Amino acid sequence: MLTVRELLEREDFFDAAIIRHGFVDYMRDYELIVAARNGPPNTDVHRYLFVGCVEAAYETALSPESFVRSLPDDFVLSGPDYPDKDDPYGFIWGVRWAGVYPGLAYLPDGERAKEWSARLGRAMHEVSLETNAYTLRLVFADLRYAYLGTGDEPGVRHRKDYPIPPEPSDATSDGGVT
Repeated sequence: MLTVRELLEREDFFDAAIIRHGFVDYMRDYELIVAARNGPPNTDVHRYLFVGCVEAAYETALSPESFVRSLPDDFVLSGPDYPDKDDPYGFIWGVRWAGVYPGLAYLPDGERAKEWSARLGRAMHEVSLETNAYTLRLVFADLRYAYLGTGDEPGVRHRKDYPIPPEPSDATSDGGVT
């Protein structure tokens, strides 16, 4: 039987695409949906479920200038799904994936895992994932893995999310994102 660390080391996240991540609807577990491991043209899709996730820290990897320039909805509604539209200058959120580089690292002596292990009275694990768009750190109890199929099979990829269109009557006085 594999350890959490061995399972993560078996899986190759380098140059893969994170196409979805976040807490699942029952809120205990955090999932990563990973595609194109080992780069294009691979269309394989995998699900990693970080069971009992007690901490998830997300931080943008974009420069402050690039992040602010890329806030308008035009950067969501651009990319490969909109071939007739010119991409604006900035980070195109509409590509709907983040490139994993340098990859996922298991942190055997992670400070956050040590703290949570002491608080909970059980072993906890910690990983760090770096992409072109963000860095993610997770602290969790266990890991589960499933191969989902290929990206062109029906039902393998999640539906697309779209921003809520801005309503002038609901405009915030201090937000300013259009």
